[in-house]
Amino acid sequence: MSRFGIEIAYDPSLSGIERLYAWLFGAPVLGMRIRARYLLPVMKRLQNHRLTRVADAGSGRGCFAFSLARLFPDAQVTGLDVAEPQVARNNGISRRLKYTNCRFAILDVTQLPESAGYDLILSTDNLEHLEDDQTQCGVFYRALAPGGRILFHVPHLTRNLFGWRRLNFMGIEGHVRPGYTRDGLSAMLQKAGFQIESSFYSYGSVETLVNDVSYLITGGREQRRALYALAFPFLLALSQFGRLLRPREGSGLVILARKPDTE
Repeated sequence: MSRFGIEIAYDPSLSGIERLYAWLFGAPVLGMRIRARYLLPVMKRLQNHRLTRVADAGSGRGCFAFSLARLFPDAQVTGLDVAEPQVARNNGISRRLKYTNCRFAILDVTQLPESAGYDLILSTDNLEHLEDDQTQCGVFYRALAPGGRILFHVPHLTRNLFGWRRLNFMGIEGHVRPGYTRDGLSAMLQKAGFQIESSFYSYGSVETLVNDVSYLITGGREQRRALYALAFPFLLALSQFGRLLRPREGSGLVILARKPDTE
């Protein structure tokens, strides 16, 4: 399954046309596809490590959890979310595709147990939804096994478009802040006890531009779905040019951090 998020083509709650569309193009969520372009290479590099317990914190439609299950076939991958119907649909897809190492559970990420002992936690555009983000960094830290890692993607504080900077979107449902700076998020994680292993920008200018067009169509709330369905393949193709250069500045951030082996 080379098209990211193609698993949602097996979601029985979608119409036949929607499932065919997902089969042809993968997950039709432009922002998710751009984030995946930056996160998947980091996840693949972690295949050199022995991981047994992996969590996708705030798994949504499950696309990243399914990718993690394929990348780490010997690990138990758990997608965590509070949306019960989506969790049920994701579990149904996992069973249908025989992803025996992937399950989904109803859990608020702020309630991750200290005994979880995860080797890897993925947190994709979730932290900006939480009022007390510093406390959440501590929750993630305690839920990891010694030597465990967390991989974040978050929006940058500003959207950077060919040298023009403006405050990142606040109109997206659930956002309590526009984003983070690289130094600011690194400091938060270090305060929680993490060691920063790598950090870099995502969403270069081309990707930011096409994402802006996508936002104009949908309003960040899946509006004008027919128009978006027509535009998505072209926006996705155009965004591929963003792969040619790793942005020196971007509208998103990727940070990989590690919990020390001993405290």
